[in-house]
Amino acid sequence: MNGTRNDISDNEPSDAGVQDDFHGEKGADSDERRLHLRAFDYWHSLKGDREFPLFSQLTPEGLAPYRNNSLLLEFTDGGATVRYIGNNVGLLLEEPILKGTNLNAFPDSAFASALLGQFETEEGRTRAAEFEFIEDLLDCRGIMLPFSHSGDVAHFAMVVVNFRRREGVEHGETYDMSEAVGACERAASSVAHLDGGSRSSLYEALAAALKLYEEGQTHPNAYAALLREAGLKAQKRAPYTPALKITFGKDYDKTRLTEYASALAYAVRQGETSETVAAFLENEPGGIKGCVRRERSARRGQVGSAAERRQAEAAALVSNVRGVSLDDLSSDKEFSLVIARPKEGGGLEAVGLADVGQNTVDAIIRRFADKIK
Repeated sequence: MNGTRNDISDNEPSDAGVQDDFHGEKGADSDERRLHLRAFDYWHSLKGDREFPLFSQLTPEGLAPYRNNSLLLEFTDGGATVRYIGNNVGLLLEEPILKGTNLNAFPDSAFASALLGQFETEEGRTRAAEFEFIEDLLDCRGIMLPFSHSGDVAHFAMVVVNFRRREGVEHGETYDMSEAVGACERAASSVAHLDGGSRSSLYEALAAALKLYEEGQTHPNAYAALLREAGLKAQKRAPYTPALKITFGKDYDKTRLTEYASALAYAVRQGETSETVAAFLENEPGGIKGCVRRERSARRGQVGSAAERRQAEAAALVSNVRGVSLDDLSSDKEFSLVIARPKEGGGLEAVGLADVGQNTVDAIIRRFADKIK
């Protein structure tokens, strides 16, 4: 998942209900860990011999130590929705969050990204696990604890979050990032799909965005101030996205921004910097899209694996199958997903209907509707 995850579902609670040995952790970090271990011990005490503790066992008295730092979510067909949000959790978000709000509707933040990453798999929704993320100048740690109506299926999640100011951040920093921002704006002005520039101009713009990000890591206070002024937030899951939005604009196409962020992540994974990334992208097979595919595989831990080979074989098969007319496809559903591929000479051609569940179709419809609003 996003950031660092530590699965603790099979751990035993401490003898006294709170762990005493924090392996050298001190101060605020120790307090964060202690809060999570107390929450885990509480969860474990309710769990007993069941797969999950019962939601009905939660009491105001039992929740009191974590109330201000907790977020209670219910898993529904439409995604995770808020049942309760503590005051301290609300500080991590720019907008008030009401009961019934879907997690997908949370303001863009590292916290929301961390939760979405946790819940994107069935395992993530059903395992007690700690996770870490960075929100502006705060180091944040959370623990996710599943609850159930019946004891054998996860229907809810209690998330307990704590945070502290990042160590080593100097509050009086006044570093001027205007030169790096100006370089981004100048590079973006000549990008191919904006006003007819070359592909190389796009790579140079990405290099400028990466340079801005690098300066931001060296001068975190100045970078945080720059993001606040631009109405942006640092994202643990997508660290390059804010710099890309400053480069290309906040309203720039989200799909392209996502691809650019993945391409930069892959390049950095390969040891590239802002000084070398443009040449790297120029020479990398498949360019940006090739980098995106390899970065996604790397995040899944599938580089060179049997799963990656199966995916490549499946993609090759679909690439070579005979195209079909939309008139030849049929479905009794209101909406269906069609798999299409690029045609030689431009445009797309259909190759068949995607056999996916209704939840997937509904999620894609919502995403498309948001895009065309």
